[in-house]
Amino acid sequence: MSAQVLKALGEAVFQAGFDAFAVMPARPSKRLLPLLRQAQEEGRYPDFVDQDVEKRLDPRKLQPSAKTVIALAVSYNTGQPGPVPPLHGTISRYAWGLDYHRVLGRRLDQLISCLQERFGARECTKAVDTSFLVDRALAVEAGLGYAGGNCAVYVPPYGSWVFLGEVLVDVELPATSPKGQGSWSCPVDCGRCIKACPTGALLAPGKINPHICLSYLTQMSGPIPLEFRSKLGSRLWGCDTCQQVCPVNREAPVTRHREFAPLVGPHVPLLPLLSLSNREFQEQFGQTSVAWRGKNILQRNACLILGNQGARAALPILKKTAQGHPSPLVREAAEWAVAKLG
Repeated sequence: MSAQVLKALGEAVFQAGFDAFAVMPARPSKRLLPLLRQAQEEGRYPDFVDQDVEKRLDPRKLQPSAKTVIALAVSYNTGQPGPVPPLHGTISRYAWGLDYHRVLGRRLDQLISCLQERFGARECTKAVDTSFLVDRALAVEAGLGYAGGNCAVYVPPYGSWVFLGEVLVDVELPATSPKGQGSWSCPVDCGRCIKACPTGALLAPGKINPHICLSYLTQMSGPIPLEFRSKLGSRLWGCDTCQQVCPVNREAPVTRHREFAPLVGPHVPLLPLLSLSNREFQEQFGQTSVAWRGKNILQRNACLILGNQGARAALPILKKTAQGHPSPLVREAAEWAVAKLG
């Protein structure tokens, strides 16, 4: 009977548009707890998430009636970005296409409808990087994948090019058998991701200082600290370095999901970006996950990149931006770039 239920559930999962799933009882995840505690003690714990780590690892804190967790993954590997042209900035691969929160949200709604119609569920809760739960911890605990040295979850055969989500369900469903490695360690004993990290944010396999990760820095509010501006390189939004250097990820298949095909990027021209209005910004980026921070953050980053690229052709617009942009954040970044260009 359990095999039949899992087969039916798998069919529902794939019809809803997911690539992989795993099922576990709704219980606290323990594997990541020591690492989160250590991060708190060492001052590496993110200040932009819930500070109660035990709460973040217990699905019943989100839905008290939950009896089962269905961990889910969708591949977003749409191919290699290629070299960066002059006067362009790079967008992280996850943000090239439609906003994954919306795409996965709709697919989770479809799955929940099926769970209610065919599996007797009444209360279901969906999460896609939007709740206090640690999606990575639940994915590893359920056996959906294993944790890599770059702190991402690897879901065979898709590598770490995956979006994660879960559904909490108030009925008991049979658990799947964990696959592969279940610890928080590197999938291949090479350490390339740690060596390649531009800021040294990856301290050891599975150990990161998120406050100096370039993916965080490109999205943070306020000015990027001076010591990290040159390390930004041409990264306009996010950083894929630790995933791109991974041998496992190089073998990952290209995704079947057209929603993640590039709407923006992988490279974006920077000079037009500096003069975008709010309306034009929404027209260009509004359907992607870049849009949530607004245009000033991207314009700040664009100024820094032009300085890093030694783009003297950008001096006129940088000077104009430094003198007349309404945002002090963008003006300061433009001033820095002008000074760097001499």
